[in-house]
Amino acid sequence: MELERSIDISRKQSKEHMCRITDLQEELRHREHHISDLDKEVQHLHGNISALTKELEFKGKEILRIRSESNQQIRLHEQDLNKRLEKELDVMTADHLREKNVMRADFNKTNELLKEINAALQVSLEEMEEKYLMRESKPEDIQMITELKAMLTERDQIIKKLIEDNKFYQLELVNRETNFNKVFNSSPTVGVINPLTKQKKKNDKSPTNRFVSVPNLSALESGGVGNGHPNRLDPIPNSPVHDTEFNSSKPLPQPVPPKQPKTFLRYQ
Repeated sequence: MELERSIDISRKQSKEHMCRITDLQEELRHREHHISDLDKEVQHLHGNISALTKELEFKGKEILRIRSESNQQIRLHEQDLNKRLEKELDVMTADHLREKNVMRADFNKTNELLKEINAALQVSLEEMEEKYLMRESKPEDIQMITELKAMLTERDQIIKKLIEDNKFYQLELVNRETNFNKVFNSSPTVGVINPLTKQKKKNDKSPTNRFVSVPNLSALESGGVGNGHPNRLDPIPNSPVHDTEFNSSKPLPQPVPPKQPKTFLRYQ
C-alpha cells in the first residue's frame, strides 16, 4: 500500500512534471517565436536606420549643393546689382553734371540780365535824382524860405542891437567908475569878514575887529598901480573894453557886426 501510495504520488508528480514541462516548452516556443519576431524587427530597424542614414547623407549632400548654388547665385546677383547700381550712378552723375551746367548757364544769363537791369535802374535813378535836384521850387517852399530869411534878418538885427547895447553898457560902466573916482576921490577901505575870529564873550566888552582890511587902493595907485592913473581903478584883465589908454574925450567905438550871423532852426 505504501508502495502503491508512493507510486501514485510519483505518478501524480510525474504528471505534474509533464504538465510543467509542457507549459515550459510552450512558453519556450512562445519566447522563441517572440525572439524571432524581435530579431526580425531589429533587422527591419537596422535596415531602416541604414536607409535613413543613406537618406540623411544624401540630404546633407543635397543641402551642401543647394547652399553652394545659392551662395553662387547670391554672388552673381550681388555682382549684377553692383553693376546696375554703378550704371545708374554713372547715369545720375552725368544727369547731375548736365543739370548743373544748365543751371550754371541759366544763372550766368540771369546774372547778366540782372546786371543790365541794375545798370538801367542806376541810370534811371541818376536821371531821376538829377531831375529831382533840378526841379522847380514849390510856392509853399519859396514862401517858407522867404519867411525864414526874414526871420534870420530880424534875428541878426536883434543880435547886433544886443551886442551894441552890451558894448555901450560896458563902456558906460567904465565911464561911470572913472567919473565916480574923479568926483569923490575916495579910497574906500574894503574888508572881508574873517569867520575864524573867536566869538566875543558876554562879559568881555572890549571891541574886537572882525574885519581884515586889504591894502589901500590909493596907496597902490600912487605907487604906480593902475597904469599911471592915480584916481582910476585897475582894468579887468583880458578885457577888450577896458583899454589902458582910454580917453573920455574920444567918442565910443562903433560896434562891429558879426561876420557870420547865427542860424535859428526853429520855425514859427
